[in-house]
Amino acid sequence: MGISGCLCTELLADIEDGSAVEIKTLCDTFVGRLVGNITGNVIQLRRLDNTIINVCCKDICSIRKLPVLPLAYVAINRENDGTTVNVIDTNTDTLINTIVVGEGPVNAAITSDGSKVYVVNNADQTVSVIDTLSNSVISVIYVSQNPLGIAITPNNAKAYVANNIANTLSVIDVSSDTVIGTISTDAPTAIAITPDSTRGYVTNPLNNSIVVIDISTDTIIDTVNVGTTPFAIAITPDGSKAYVANSGSNDVSVIDLSDNTIISTISVGNAPRAVAITPDGAKAYIANEGSDSLSVIDTATNTIVATVLLGATPHSIAITPNSAKAYVSIQDTTNVTLVNVVDDSVHGSVTVGAGPTGIAIGMVPVL
Repeated sequence: MGISGCLCTELLADIEDGSAVEIKTLCDTFVGRLVGNITGNVIQLRRLDNTIINVCCKDICSIRKLPVLPLAYVAINRENDGTTVNVIDTNTDTLINTIVVGEGPVNAAITSDGSKVYVVNNADQTVSVIDTLSNSVISVIYVSQNPLGIAITPNNAKAYVANNIANTLSVIDVSSDTVIGTISTDAPTAIAITPDSTRGYVTNPLNNSIVVIDISTDTIIDTVNVGTTPFAIAITPDGSKAYVANSGSNDVSVIDLSDNTIISTISVGNAPRAVAITPDGAKAYIANEGSDSLSVIDTATNTIVATVLLGATPHSIAITPNSAKAYVSIQDTTNVTLVNVVDDSVHGSVTVGAGPTGIAIGMVPVL
């Protein structure tokens, strides 16, 4: 933050606006997120109850930036009547919290700063917004029929929700948590957004295609024909390629994002329904619903380098920020399977609620 002329400049030198902090004053302790300074000697703090207070710099004894942990947020569907998200500490592989959300949660996405988690509730057609510091729902956003996929722009400006039956994408303003637009597109199931937050790639299984969205105008600017029934998509961290899981043709289409052309088609297991790419960009993991397995793709060569047998049906995949572990939710169980990314072997599981579905992992501040 390092505010020029502020009495707190030295204390705030390595703390940015929006950071989660603990502030100790002469008479009290406050926890929340820094908003900024309103004069040279006053800073603002958004507390856990979402109220904003002013703190005089002369009264501050210390400011501590809260530590961050890699946390996984697992939507618990329980045959479409679940109402919770389980939180896992991925350092220890332990369940640390349960948060009540809407009905039938199926997917989740986390902001790049780890401040909010957006949970898609299929049964009641809403998105629950979780404040990660307070572990509470701070907003409920109504979208449309059969919401499935969700993605947040890396710059944390917008979130996009794929409303499958409504044939639309709902566009959410992340700062206000309100729907600010709707994009018409046939039966969308998933969306991935480029690292520079300029384009979104949306799966259209009815048309065997991917539509490309201009994020600045929320308009469709291109269409890419892929395999049969594309259901999931992920983009490499460098923004060069997209990997599309085609559940009808049992393969993965690789799109060169520089010109939106198919550069490879990779055969995988039966009915691939989810895809995740390691944060280091080295591997893509494909969840094969019909084969109870993961196909592991080397993104440098676009070849299968391993097949991980799970013994049960996978639903979704998320990978830890250090690219060490893949978390795989297992349908109709209470398990999230852990896969070692180094050797592509199963090395345990975490017990969660019944019917785990979508997973989001991010670096989150903790008290």
